[in-house]
Amino acid sequence: MTEDKIAWKPAAMTRINSEDEAPIGFQRLVFVGIGMKSEMFEPNNPNNWKDTILGLKSWGEIPSDESLVEEIIHSERGINLKLKDNEEYWLAEFYPWGTDGRLRARISLAAEESDVPLGGFSWNDTDLITLRKWNNSTIDVKSKLISALNSNDLQTSKEIVFKSAAAIGKFHKSAENARITPRDSRKWNKRVEKLEALLRANTIWRAPHTKDTVCIISIGDIRFSDMIDESDEEYGIYFNRPRLSDSIAKPDCEFPAMRDFSSLLHDLNRIYYSCNSKLPIIELRESMIEGWRSTAPQKWASEKSFYTPRGGVFFWEYEQCLLDVIEAVSHQSGKPEPAVSMLREVPGIQRTMFNHRIVAALSFMTGFFSGNGFYQYIIGNSEDIVVPLILLPLTIGLYYTYRRLAPSPAISILRVWNEKTDSDS
Repeated sequence: MTEDKIAWKPAAMTRINSEDEAPIGFQRLVFVGIGMKSEMFEPNNPNNWKDTILGLKSWGEIPSDESLVEEIIHSERGINLKLKDNEEYWLAEFYPWGTDGRLRARISLAAEESDVPLGGFSWNDTDLITLRKWNNSTIDVKSKLISALNSNDLQTSKEIVFKSAAAIGKFHKSAENARITPRDSRKWNKRVEKLEALLRANTIWRAPHTKDTVCIISIGDIRFSDMIDESDEEYGIYFNRPRLSDSIAKPDCEFPAMRDFSSLLHDLNRIYYSCNSKLPIIELRESMIEGWRSTAPQKWASEKSFYTPRGGVFFWEYEQCLLDVIEAVSHQSGKPEPAVSMLREVPGIQRTMFNHRIVAALSFMTGFFSGNGFYQYIIGNSEDIVVPLILLPLTIGLYYTYRRLAPSPAISILRVWNEKTDSDS
């Protein structure tokens, strides 16, 4: 298979030679494009398992080094090997661009319904291979959702997205008792700024973020294809490898639970766009929000966390759109939809939110004069209490009006989708 046909390599970027160190049995690959650079590792001879793992450090449960390679599979996220160790079969998944260093912590927090690596191999604290027992069953939650959407089956579609969101919420509940650090708005905004600069985008999105959006051990990129429905009641998660964009725009910060949720929510955008469905996107998004809230920590899924002027899902969906475009540029695979269409809508949403600040300014002004009136009445010599009493409820009314004007997380960034109703059926 030629290099430009291998799905996990950025086909439109140029490979250059690298003299940097690589583990025994691997070579370091460096790809460059216009403003882009991607570094990754590739095994020299994936057919020889013993030579491949010779220079790596093992952890957890692994097959013997005498295992035979039965099949080599190239996926969008790296090489997969089907190994045979005596009468047992294993799946070895290669991580071309490594992980964020929290793979094993993530595994320790996973629910029992989930599918996580049993062991793996690392080099210089970089995870390069993970191992699982080979499973012939097919994960088909994504195909079920596509079928339900194309059939305009609202009940089944809502059930699938609810259970999927509840599955990641359950992980977040476990993460609540693990390592947590305060929100990092500056780095989150800086990251989005770098993505915009990388793409020379004409969109800008910055947000202060609420203090409830703390940094956690997050899942990362997660999609409906990663959902496991072996249980009738609850879904599990297949903990997958990082996406290609993580090698081009490497994350340099930790993320909140809201980013995980928005990653899955954006995958709903992708699937919905690919389907010929007349179902209202608002009801599907509402079901996802309800599903996440049913299991996630209350603060992380609160109204404050979803409040759009302070970030919310729109900020992180915007980041996902930028990452989709970065990957498309690296492959020159055409405009990724609905990411491109959603990005076109961003300036309009931001203008609307900016215009709403007029109401916020009026609330501030009436609040100031009301507060000053009460101060003069209590401390000063003024006998006028009527004006501040009139301004106080006006201030409260204007404030809550401003809050209600904020875009609901249930609506889509792509406004044309919000116009779909049951009457279209």
